[in-house]
Amino acid sequence: MSSVSRPPFDGRIVALRRALRERKLDCLLVSSRDNVRYLVGFAGSAGWVLVSADDAVLVTDARYTTQAARDMGNASVRLADAGLTAAVASYISTRALTALGFEGEHLTYATVKVLESAIADSGARCELRATEGIVEDMRVAKDAGELDAIRRAAALADGAIAHARAVVHCGMTERELAWHIERWLREQGSGPIPFGIIVASGPNAALPHAMPGDRVFAEGEPIVIDLGATWQGYCSDLTRTLFLQRMAPPFDEVYRTVLAAHKAALAGVRTGMRAVEADEMARDVIRRGGLEDAFTHGLGHGVGLEIHEKPGVGRRSPDVLLDHMVFTIEPGVYLPGQGGVRIEDTVVLLNGRAQSLSRSDKEDPIVMMQSGPHRA
Repeated sequence: MSSVSRPPFDGRIVALRRALRERKLDCLLVSSRDNVRYLVGFAGSAGWVLVSADDAVLVTDARYTTQAARDMGNASVRLADAGLTAAVASYISTRALTALGFEGEHLTYATVKVLESAIADSGARCELRATEGIVEDMRVAKDAGELDAIRRAAALADGAIAHARAVVHCGMTERELAWHIERWLREQGSGPIPFGIIVASGPNAALPHAMPGDRVFAEGEPIVIDLGATWQGYCSDLTRTLFLQRMAPPFDEVYRTVLAAHKAALAGVRTGMRAVEADEMARDVIRRGGLEDAFTHGLGHGVGLEIHEKPGVGRRSPDVLLDHMVFTIEPGVYLPGQGGVRIEDTVVLLNGRAQSLSRSDKEDPIVMMQSGPHRA
């Protein structure tokens, strides 16, 4: 695959300024790490970005001087020797700004109060206004460089499932398999694992977000494996349900139903469709299989710099699915006390149709191998 191209930071800043004009804001304080990275390329753990009509400034501390010079796309850097809030207050005072937006979902109430005090102490008269989802809405449509990074992350996830199929065996524990997967991902070049890897077997597989434990795998039972990788900050998300040697009832029927629901949504999603309609396509298949009450979550979620971002793809989502959106298709059925099945791909909408970025086999979930230790 080709390397990730340089993101178009200038275009992102231009689009943000347009949104600020619409909201009658002089400046936006961007505090979300992912939004900072999206706008200017800075991936450090301490840094805010101020975007005004003619300026974009990263405020950070001396620990990140070298990193900022390496990562930055289009913003100047201001060192916050007295802290981030003091640096923001100084910027506002110097430029005589009167309306500052801040990310209401990301900046704590306590931090806002400190910022208000710092601005007042600086002598500036500036109104602070909470905003919601300005940069997140921009991030929904992925550009070519972002899609390339997500494809790389998806390929890593596929490789991890292949590795899991090679090493899993009766007598192995959930925790052991989760560690095999995580180690393989990091050795193959994944960045930070975007969420705790889920390996859930037997009755544990009835818990959609089960944590790996010391339960030992046995023949015939479902083993739900939900994992992700990152590449250049971008995530992938993949779930496969495996069975050792055979599929014990009722999971042979359950698996076929979930697979049919997954395929129905993957084939049926179209650009311009409401997310609730996509969810209903999968839910209808599961309903006709008599398992509607066992499908307890939405069909999927957006994937990008965050493992869960816009669009939401569920029964209560207000979102409309458009070209260049990346999201998951992950129907699941969970039978308390028995187990569960989930099948998940990361997909992208292109030219009106959903294209799966996940390549792992889902037609044959059975892993044939002898009981006892196995080494890949």
